Amino acid sequence: MDSEDAETPSQSDEVLYHVSVTNGTKELYSSRTSGVPRRCVLHDEHCDVTRALELALRNMSVGDRWKVRADWSATYGHAETMTKRKIKTPSGNLVRPGDVIEYDVEVLNHVSVQPVRVKERDGSDVDLNAGGVARCTKKTVVTGSGWEMPRPPFEVTIETSAMLVRNSKHVPGTDDEEYMEKKEVSFVVGDGRVPLALDAVVRTMRLNEEALIWSNYGGFGKKVTAGSKMYRLMPVLPSDGTETTDGVAYKVKLTAMRHVRDVFDDGTTKKTRLIEGEGQFPVDCPMNDCLVRVHFALSTATAVGTRHILSEKYNTRLDRSLGGEPFEFRLGCGALPEALETSIRLMIPKETSRVVLDLTLGEKARARGYDGANCVKDALGREFGRQPSLATLQWDVVLESFDAAVNWYKADVKEMLDEALVIKEEANALFKTGVYELARAKYEKTLHKLEGVRGLDDQDEYERVQAMKNTLALNLVATLQKLHQHVDALARVNKLLESYPENEKALFRRSVSLLALHEFSAARDDLFACLDLNPALQSTIAKQLDLVKRAEAQTHAKARERFRFKM
Repeated sequence: MDSEDAETPSQSDEVLYHVSVTNGTKELYSSRTSGVPRRCVLHDEHCDVTRALELALRNMSVGDRWKVRADWSATYGHAETMTKRKIKTPSGNLVRPGDVIEYDVEVLNHVSVQPVRVKERDGSDVDLNAGGVARCTKKTVVTGSGWEMPRPPFEVTIETSAMLVRNSKHVPGTDDEEYMEKKEVSFVVGDGRVPLALDAVVRTMRLNEEALIWSNYGGFGKKVTAGSKMYRLMPVLPSDGTETTDGVAYKVKLTAMRHVRDVFDDGTTKKTRLIEGEGQFPVDCPMNDCLVRVHFALSTATAVGTRHILSEKYNTRLDRSLGGEPFEFRLGCGALPEALETSIRLMIPKETSRVVLDLTLGEKARARGYDGANCVKDALGREFGRQPSLATLQWDVVLESFDAAVNWYKADVKEMLDEALVIKEEANALFKTGVYELARAKYEKTLHKLEGVRGLDDQDEYERVQAMKNTLALNLVATLQKLHQHVDALARVNKLLESYPENEKALFRRSVSLLALHEFSAARDDLFACLDLNPALQSTIAKQLDLVKRAEAQTHAKARERFRFKM
């Protein structure tokens, strides 16, 4: 809503004004010459007026016309003018340091807008030839639906028209000079095929939102390659294709948005939503480890020149062992490749998505496919997805349904402990099969949840929770040791021993990490303490003491050898 009744501009208001600037004798600039008012958002980080003019505009109401005299130190000599605001001093001999600057300023309107940052594709500012940086504002005309807004690499479709601002209209309208009639364009957010200002504003829109956009920059960026110009979806401006004196205005409607995610933010895995599901992201997604039911088809491709020819290799609907039923499994157990499992966690029921794993990106990508250490050997489709010649794996997957995990914020102690027991058993099975990373994740997440449980007044419940925490902590320590993460293992076991200093299992496992870190005396002390607590472990402890003795001897021998070599 326009804030015409406001006495002075609010935080979100864009001020439209006419201004003439002189140094007392010579006119430096006048917006009245062209008849097009200037505009700025006073509280925005890229406010592109001098400090003196900004202070005047902050205190003026619509219809006010003031004459303001300001010292050089508050205008072109101000500390922020040449640095943060990047305002150029008028060229030629029009002004000299120390001049008094006079403004004849008239406020025409206050318009409620949203300032939007305009950036190059590398995130840097776009510095304008005339001074200042590229900026734009958005005025929403029709509110969109949902909460999600496009971001790279989402695919969007917009209806848009563009006009050069060349007259005295306060809000972009049909009397401005139209240089692009309304058209529908589809592009990937951030791909450089539409002007930077338009791309930046689309990222702030919701589905079916309509908006008016004004920008002082209509270009595609100053750091683009020559080849990228071939794929632009909109014409360059009639001037030089980059900057306009009075700005460019767009009318835009976001008509379609396809959810595309770079799942791991490294380019290896792209998830594209093909068919909308039932529910809202992310509240209706199986983010936590739980039982899910999916159908999927696996297609693969090998590189042939510059082409990738996909062919379907496996389909759960055609798998006789499933009898036409969805594949049912628990997340976090390595039943499917990491790329597919992680994408499923980002889906809502009945959603259909396409997940593409680019194997040409090397070991990092292959570790997220069927070759990954965290993918079980009998994963569906594994025999088709491990050939060295493959360049692409593609899964078309439907999340049929899932059993939501226990809500730990609302569950009672029994429900939480039952859930913890299920996850602990899953982690134990992963540990036994050598899938240590997934086991570690399950132990760690469940232990963290239990550590957050507070207010247990019932003694029996308190003891049951503590017993489960101790078991999970010890299993986590053992897993960290298998992963050779002995510093983390020591931190975990020391925390347990602070509360339970006579826990023999904790003492024994601490001795294992101390031995790995060459803390031989401390390792022996823990083993002797463990023996004092449980003499029945004498045989096991004797073997471990022998390992400590031999490791210490080997370490000393190597040290003596190195010392002799250096001498």
